[in-house]
Amino acid sequence: MDYLLDTHTLIWVLDETIISYEVPHEIINNPEIQKSVSIVSIWEIIIKISVNKLNLNFTIDDLLETIKSKNYILLPIKENHLKEYLNLPFHHRDPFDRLLIATAISENMKFITSDKENQLYDVEWVWDK
Repeated sequence: MDYLLDTHTLIWVLDETIISYEVPHEIINNPEIQKSVSIVSIWEIIIKISVNKLNLNFTIDDLLETIKSKNYILLPIKENHLKEYLNLPFHHRDPFDRLLIATAISENMKFITSDKENQLYDVEWVWDK
């Protein structure tokens, strides 16, 4: 099975100054396991940087290069993601998280997230306990 990283997971993986002992390292560090990042996460990061809600120790160019170097697949927003989005219950009001969840469901991916609200959806998720 393939995995989709939540935005906060992506940031924790790429920013070495943020230490999270809960990130599922056996998945993140295994090159045999396919991991994807949605363009939605990049969009969310850029918006948060532009409104001063997020400061990172890397640039967006660094972020995109690291995604490539780690062989993560960068997923576009697809029609089936948007259709799935319409079917989601409102456990969560964040449009970025909802679109990431819709992507994971429609692409049949496990979602790597620590967000408890994301875990309320009918999506397979993983996070170290």
